[in-house]
Amino acid sequence: MTPELTDKAKRYLEDLLSFFEVNAEVQAEASDDTIQLAVESESGGRLIGHRGETLAAIQHLANMMVRRQTDERVYVHVDIGGYRQARLEKLSEQAREAAAKVRDEGVEVPLAMMSPAERRHIHSALTDEPGITTESRGEGNQRRLVIKPAQE
Repeated sequence: MTPELTDKAKRYLEDLLSFFEVNAEVQAEASDDTIQLAVESESGGRLIGHRGETLAAIQHLANMMVRRQTDERVYVHVDIGGYRQARLEKLSEQAREAAAKVRDEGVEVPLAMMSPAERRHIHSALTDEPGITTESRGEGNQRRLVIKPAQE
């Protein structure tokens, strides 16, 4: 991925936030096929929205604009005030607690609904946990990650 594409992604997000009269500072980092855009703003809560819905919409727009600029496979991840990172850490902790319950009690534990990216993160985080396995069940917005005992 080129530094120019990373700069374009940063400028696009800055322009979008400016259009909505949000004063924000955007930092950009690129690695492999991902551009990370970190936003700091006093309007963080408004930008994140209820359960991160506004943040997801902002990220979707950023992805659409960047992908129109290149033929490369590029992913844009937007985080506002560390919200996504904190949420992933909280979900990982809940998943580890649920995995312990599965091992101790031998029962399946469904987790709360989460985005596809969050489910992927939890599947990945629990890959090396002994005695458990994970799967996603359900359709659309009702899709959940379930932690269950591993087949022996």
